[in-house]
This record gives sequence, structure tokens and C-alpha cells, in this order.
Amino acid sequence: MYEILKRQGVLPLITQIDSHIAKIVLQAAADSGIKAIEYAARSEDSKRVFEEMIAFKQENKLDIKICVGSILSVEQAKLYHSLGADCIVCPHTDSDIGAYCIENKVYWIPGAATLNEVLNANKLGADIVKLFPADEIGGASYVKAIRAPFPNLKLMPTGGVTLDLENLRKWFSAGVICVGVGSHLFSKKELVTLTYDTALSKFKNLIAVIEEARN
Repeated sequence: MYEILKRQGVLPLITQIDSHIAKIVLQAAADSGIKAIEYAARSEDSKRVFEEMIAFKQENKLDIKICVGSILSVEQAKLYHSLGADCIVCPHTDSDIGAYCIENKVYWIPGAATLNEVLNANKLGADIVKLFPADEIGGASYVKAIRAPFPNLKLMPTGGVTLDLENLRKWFSAGVICVGVGSHLFSKKELVTLTYDTALSKFKNLIAVIEEARN
């Protein structure tokens, strides 16, 4: 998973969608070359939607990993791992979730804000740490500052990361491994009536702008 995210440079995030839209997103992402995507389990029907995503992925033999985000407890982590999650993403760092993921060999991306929190997540076994909310805690300049004494930090800023080329260049110049992009990829309004062609175009553009930002 680390190699996928490092190479891809971005973890696209979707949430609060029905199973029809979820299948469109999965197919378009896989067809565009995206190898990992995050589904944030924030709604009452998240379990059912995720089950249908996994079934669709298997039926169509899609070459894509599905991370499940917004995991707040070890019980949720166990549930979504049992349903087929390839990775567990949290907005915070929870030692019980980390211990479960490491013991069961499921990739774990915890969230952190301060340098101490990031280092603690590393001590608990996390490889990549989600820096959240990235724009509110100092943006790219904050990343650059905390990586000065700890240049080996593997960070994924999420929250306020846009698809503006200059915005992305600042993050990658600061040394992030990848970025998390949600509403700036698909707005809530767009997700209601999303078509395959629109989704495919969006993912292709995402890949292109990430590549340009890193060059």
C-alpha cells in the first residue's frame, strides 16, 4: 500500500454516496489507472454501500485497493477489515486500532496534527500518517517545518488540499508522500448525478495534475 500511494501521489476520497454512484466511481477510477481510493464510512448505510463496492470490485476484477476512512473505533476497524477493506484510515491516532491493524496485517493510516502526535503514530507502527486538518494547522509551510528535524516523516496532508497546480506544488515541495483529496475532486452536488464519463475525466485530470505538480 505504501508503494502504491507513493507512486500514485494521491488518495482520492469519496463519502456519502449510494451504491450506484460508488460503482461508477470505482469503475472510472480503475479504468483511469488509479490503484487506491478511500471510501469514508460516515453515513448510516456505509456498511451496505461498502459491501456492494467490494462485490462489484470482485465481480469485475478491478485492480484497485479500497481504503475505508473515518474509522473511529477498533470495532469499526474489525468490521470493515472483515468485509474486505485493504486499508484503515482514521482522523486520529488510536493505539487499539493500530494494534489490531498491525496484528492482522491491514495497512493503517492514522491522523495527527502536532509533531508529537505524528511521532507517536510512528511509534505505534504507522508508516504514512495523515496530517489533518492540513490547511488549518499551517499548510505546506508547517510540513516543511516539522520535517526539518525529522526528514523521514511520511505525511499525507488531508483537508484543504486543492487541485490547483500551485497548491499541490507547495505540498510536494515540502516533502509529502501523497495528498488526500475529497471535496475538491467531487463536490457533494456532483456526486448526486455523477456519470461514468465525468468521473473518468476527473480521475484522468487528477493523475495528470499530480504528475505535473511533482515534476
